Amino acid sequence: MARRKNKQTRKYKPRNEFRRNNSPTAGGHYNYVFGETETHYKSLGLTTHPRDDIRHYPLHKNPNPKDDRQAYLQLKVLNTKKNYFKPSEKNWSFAKEDMPVVRHRIKEYKKSVNRKPKNWYVNKRKWNSQKKNEHKKDR
Repeated sequence: MARRKNKQTRKYKPRNEFRRNNSPTAGGHYNYVFGETETHYKSLGLTTHPRDDIRHYPLHKNPNPKDDRQAYLQLKVLNTKKNYFKPSEKNWSFAKEDMPVVRHRIKEYKKSVNRKPKNWYVNKRKWNSQKKNEHKKDR
């Protein structure tokens, strides 16, 4: 018996890198890229001067090894075209204490993106029962 081909479940390829984002929304700040699609990167912004309208988390240590200033992780996920990004930075990394926050935010984003709309399963049952009733009438 032939094996069924598995359906693609991931919405993006995982990444673990820091890149400069020159898009109008990011304004040249560095981003932590955690996912990639064919045309876009999924990322979290990094800044040293947080904005009031975007939730942020103060990091224990700046990911840039050459910078001593206080860094903040913006908790809003950006979905930006690849052509706005520069090549990835070497030797950048989050502190051990900051990684749980980063992983939690990525997991939270995945849950919100992969979730079905409200009452989707209830409506699916209705659609299936309607199809069964139509099939019985045709007999």
